[in-house]
Amino acid sequence: MKLLVAFAIVAIIGFVSAAPKPEEVSVLQNEAVINEDGSFKTVLELSDGTSISQSGKIKNPEEQDPEKKIQVIEGSYRFTDAKTGEVVNVKYVADENGYQPVLSRK
Repeated sequence: MKLLVAFAIVAIIGFVSAAPKPEEVSVLQNEAVINEDGSFKTVLELSDGTSISQSGKIKNPEEQDPEKKIQVIEGSYRFTDAKTGEVVNVKYVADENGYQPVLSRK
């Protein structure tokens, strides 16, 4: 019985130590600029290839009617699909017409 318990413990230790360790991801770039006129730009890049970049501005900033002042955001983000290993790129515009993404895979 003691031999069986010892074997089970060794097997569990071997199994746990053989499990893949998650990749440690670090931030390579992280910038954010917000201007008084409502425009902005952000950039984030990680060591695993994930990235996001976006910029925004107010369309019709001189307009008196707040309903006609529209925030327009353009950007992109990239990540690796964990299941397929493909790199997914999404470029988008978000404005008065809604969120309009364009997706590509490599």
